[in-house]
Amino acid sequence: MSFNPIGTVLNHADEESLQILTLWKDSISEIKFYNNILDSKLDNRYTHYIVVHDSFNFQFSEKQEEWNLRFTGNIGVSVVEFLKSEDNSLYVKGMFAENGSNVYEILPYTSFDSLKATYPHPEMKELRMNVLGKILPGIDGKSILDIGCGVGSITLDIAQRNPESRVYGIEILDSLINQCKMNAQVQDVPNADFKTGDIYELPFDNESMDTVTCFFMLHHIDDIPSGLQEIKRVLNKGGNLIAVDPLGHHHGPKITETDWKNYFEQAGFSVDTKKIDNALVSYATLT
Repeated sequence: MSFNPIGTVLNHADEESLQILTLWKDSISEIKFYNNILDSKLDNRYTHYIVVHDSFNFQFSEKQEEWNLRFTGNIGVSVVEFLKSEDNSLYVKGMFAENGSNVYEILPYTSFDSLKATYPHPEMKELRMNVLGKILPGIDGKSILDIGCGVGSITLDIAQRNPESRVYGIEILDSLINQCKMNAQVQDVPNADFKTGDIYELPFDNESMDTVTCFFMLHHIDDIPSGLQEIKRVLNKGGNLIAVDPLGHHHGPKITETDWKNYFEQAGFSVDTKKIDNALVSYATLT
């Protein structure tokens, strides 16, 4: 295998946004190849490839030592899903590489990691997949806002399910929003818009949204009541907030199902809750 670069990675991943490393499993990157070698690297029998690329030039915290072992050594390796190719570019999902990283090789991949692997937090990923698979089909509205959209994978799913709606996603980091826009463009989802912003100061007019979603993010914020008041401001009368948060998993005091109900009711919502596995789904309506 040659260790001379054969291409470069184009995405919006940088050191700050890569601290939320699990997001990049669902994000899209372009590999721009030098010369005209792409056709020689692709084989239509395969849906996934191994890409050898530069490793990260920074270290994660000691709590994430497994990430350091896997991604900050002498070389980086990603198992990616093939999306499409055009000209001399390859578009893939699941690249763990910074924007501008060198690519050294690409090879077909025929097997996947053991289900017992400890990265990236499989119990939380499995919970998210199970819960979202059950509630995403019921989300609708002419205007839908997804708060804390990450790299936009769920937002784009909602937009594809609601092609006549306008679906918005917000995140606090410009790099993540730029990545969301790239993902939407590559996947050709024209009814999705992304903006930089945070839950305490949403960049939308009063009563401009029919539906707001918060997936596994409210338990991260420091001031839940203030966040809910800002959501209330942008919701139409009778609008719906759909929030999902894990039970027994909070970055601070433990929040119970009763606590969540109190938060929503004190903010002026009527709320019904439903437990799915170890997550609480809150259906809150602005009264």
